[in-house]
Amino acid sequence: MASKREFKKDVNFLTNEILMRGMIYLEFFGSKNAETVYLIMNDAAVARNNYISRINFKLSDKSVKEVKTHFKSIYDDLYQSTHDLLERIDGLDMAV
Repeated sequence: MASKREFKKDVNFLTNEILMRGMIYLEFFGSKNAETVYLIMNDAAVARNNYISRINFKLSDKSVKEVKTHFKSIYDDLYQSTHDLLERIDGLDMAV
């Protein structure tokens, strides 16, 4: 398992990718779906804070198996939410 530090870097990287995709969308398509894009970007920021707090949660009294299960669930949730948020932004594409 990677360190907590590396895991947090991955969370920040994925969140920044969503935010950048939203900013690029706003730059190319203007304000047509701006409020929806801002909501998606806000959801990404809230999810980031949630994942960081889950990573920082103290697990000193847990067994190795419980710790691995905890981080596996965070990883799975991160993957799914990132995928969902990116699909929401990509679903906004309009014909140019």
